[in-house]
Amino acid sequence: MKTILQDNRRYVLRFDKDEEVFETLKKFLASEKITASAFSAIGASKLVELSYFNLEAKKYQNKVFEEDLEVISLTGNSGALNNIPVLHAHGMFSRADYSTLGGHVFKLVISATCEMFLIKLDGKMERGLDENTRLNLLI
Repeated sequence: MKTILQDNRRYVLRFDKDEEVFETLKKFLASEKITASAFSAIGASKLVELSYFNLEAKKYQNKVFEEDLEVISLTGNSGALNNIPVLHAHGMFSRADYSTLGGHVFKLVISATCEMFLIKLDGKMERGLDENTRLNLLI
């Protein structure tokens, strides 16, 4: 990952081929001591792990797509769970036939590039376990 541009609160980040966006981003957030942010990104991927949260079963249903996809929209936020950076992101991805896939994004591996705009927020967004849903919600 490379920081292309930054000011006091905003960053333009570039992820390159074979980088896993979320692991790299979490390390960046920890190193910059960012405890709250919002981000959006576009690019191209070769692997994405999407998920749907089954509220009745209270668990995620994950599916890996290992194919070339356009990242047409990735949006999310970062906070902290037990002082460790945690991400919440959803995305839309398009195939060569112009069909789309979407859902909660757990993993994203880049094929060519991914360009992210990240805004650092003042303060700290913390997450904690919600007993009703079994999700780590903002608290």
